[in-house]
Amino acid sequence: MTTLMLKLILVVTMTLDHVAVIFLPRTSELYRWFRMFGRPALPIACFLLAEGFVKTASRKKYLVRMAVTAVVAELFWIFLWVRQRIEAIELVQKVYEDAGGDAVWKIGEQDGLSRWYETVDAVTKNEYTGWIVPMFNVLFTLTLCILMLMGLCKIRQLFNGMEPGKMFHNFGYLLSMGAVIYATLFVCLLIGTDYPVLAPIMVAAAYIFRGEKVTILIIYGLGSLLSGTQEILYAAAMLFGVFALYFYNGELGYDKKTKPWVRIAFYAYYPLHLAILVEARYFDVIFDSFRGISG
Repeated sequence: MTTLMLKLILVVTMTLDHVAVIFLPRTSELYRWFRMFGRPALPIACFLLAEGFVKTASRKKYLVRMAVTAVVAELFWIFLWVRQRIEAIELVQKVYEDAGGDAVWKIGEQDGLSRWYETVDAVTKNEYTGWIVPMFNVLFTLTLCILMLMGLCKIRQLFNGMEPGKMFHNFGYLLSMGAVIYATLFVCLLIGTDYPVLAPIMVAAAYIFRGEKVTILIIYGLGSLLSGTQEILYAAAMLFGVFALYFYNGELGYDKKTKPWVRIAFYAYYPLHLAILVEARYFDVIFDSFRGISG
């Protein structure tokens, strides 16, 4: 299986995941299945990031491309979060009014809406609020992972390019590598990126143990299983992505010189497909906004 084939799997599974996030009610069964089909994207993306870092002609340009794509894509996520928060507020207000509103729940100066909301169970709250989890998209996590890989590469150079199998014989090497990885985890958690722990660990594993496929797959498999603490089917679906990596043959799958547009297309796809999905979901809102500005 070539890099191109893995990227195609990544694109399809990621798109299904985002279709669920943008279009489907969070409590629906279809939402659950679409999100499950999207789980293989993460291990494939993390593995390919490490591969790309090793093979790229310019690591600085690699970093810039990822960072720029992350920023552009974030604009669409921000719009989505704002719209979903507005929809959630409107829905909660409607349900509150249907439950009697201020006439039933308000006592003196005490806020009736808050009193009513405290009586709602967690499952129903999820149904009201939908998917509202503001965070930096996963490309920000991958951008930080590239910085992490730059740090790990520098450490390897300082320790004379020590092979992974010998690293445990040098405490300084192990401590330095661990410090860079933990620093990346800390920054991801601090600023609130998507997959702030699992993604950096998977990227680091693919880089440190490059060439040791079994070791990488074991780490990825364990990470996938641990990610399924709330939904075991999600973990099982993520293992499909790990399984696909087993067949990776190290080949690109296309000629970069004759088909440079292929790489550009994959970078452009992430913000472009978000733009299309968000536009399709909120066409009326966007159209009315433009009409208001032009009027």
